[in-house]
Amino acid sequence: MSTATEGTMALPSYLTESLIKRSLENDLQRPVTIESFTAGPATVAGDNYLSDVFWIRVLYDGGASEKRLLAKCMPDVGDRGATLDILDAFRKESSTFLQVLPEFTRVVGTGEQFGAKCYYATADPVRTIVFEDLKALGFRMCDRTQGGLDYAHLELVMRKIGKFHAASMLYAAQSADNERQLRERYSYGFYNPQQKVEDFPILSVFQKGLEKFVSVAAGWPELEAEVVRKLQTLRPTFKQRIADCVNPRQPATRLHVLNHGDLWSNNLMFRYEDSTVPREVMFVDYQLSCYGSPGLDLVYSLYNCPRADVRQTRLDDLLTVYYRSLCEVLELGNYSPIPTRECIKQEYEQHEFFGLVCAVSLLPILLMERSDDVDISFDAFFDQKQAERIREIQYNGTQYREAVVPMLQSLHARGYIQ
Repeated sequence: MSTATEGTMALPSYLTESLIKRSLENDLQRPVTIESFTAGPATVAGDNYLSDVFWIRVLYDGGASEKRLLAKCMPDVGDRGATLDILDAFRKESSTFLQVLPEFTRVVGTGEQFGAKCYYATADPVRTIVFEDLKALGFRMCDRTQGGLDYAHLELVMRKIGKFHAASMLYAAQSADNERQLRERYSYGFYNPQQKVEDFPILSVFQKGLEKFVSVAAGWPELEAEVVRKLQTLRPTFKQRIADCVNPRQPATRLHVLNHGDLWSNNLMFRYEDSTVPREVMFVDYQLSCYGSPGLDLVYSLYNCPRADVRQTRLDDLLTVYYRSLCEVLELGNYSPIPTRECIKQEYEQHEFFGLVCAVSLLPILLMERSDDVDISFDAFFDQKQAERIREIQYNGTQYREAVVPMLQSLHARGYIQ
């Protein structure tokens, strides 16, 4: 057996022939002999924060057969390990791919796929999930540094979210056990309520983002001074308000679905017709999924993903695309009662405070231009000196400034910045 590594990152010791062999055998349900494999890093810094991702090309059965795989590894290193444990990310994602998504495909009944095929998951010696490689099937990510997605891409995304949410509703309606499984297994996303708000690392990153924004935007003439002043007054309660907003068990929530939880551009892969026209989208990275209001996914995706012009002029159109897709799948599954358009609008508005969080804490990260001399890995955000250098670049980005000002003016006009 021979191996080769491509790219600049050396393969970790736990990415072995044995792991690949177990993955194939688990999928094929028969013994497999590995002839050779090549592998390399599948992402660059800033494209994936909680995991290391590697592509694998394996020849087996005497070289007569070939598979393209993707290994998502979650090593217990630095601050990442503790954060993965708090978020229960590995258990949640592995069970989602191996058990829940296939069930969603079954209940929808149209062959709709909600994620890559999962071959294997193990926590020994390192938390690792092995998938089919979507790139080998023609899917690719958009460049997150280009200012966001256009309407054609987002129309596909909204349609997919509608189908995904509807699938979870059909699944939950099939039995009390199914609903309990979703409610208990996905009881939180971004914030684990068993942790203290003041100590939770992700909320601390959001808080630092707010503070950096206030210091930078104070000198922006195009942003009303009143907006900056009110953002400043939010600082003492910001973490708690985020925790309350993302709580899947809010009493005011009238509709419960399984949310993907982290729908930004790098967790979306598209397949194209003639290399430019998007025809299909696939979701990746289900580490932050939660069972709660559809407003969580809708606010997160519609604040983080669109180009500025689309966000300002086409949000109602995109929500309509979502709603029609949701209804189509529910009607096909004889679900009753079908939620009203007004119900969806209320769920969206009820969670729109998280749009403010996206604007001041997430969007600058997502739109940051790539730079070879800046470390934008997960651990860098918890190193005070490195984090401040990164934020200085992020919050002074031209694309970010152009996008965030109208977002904040709108949120302020509608009473979300108080």
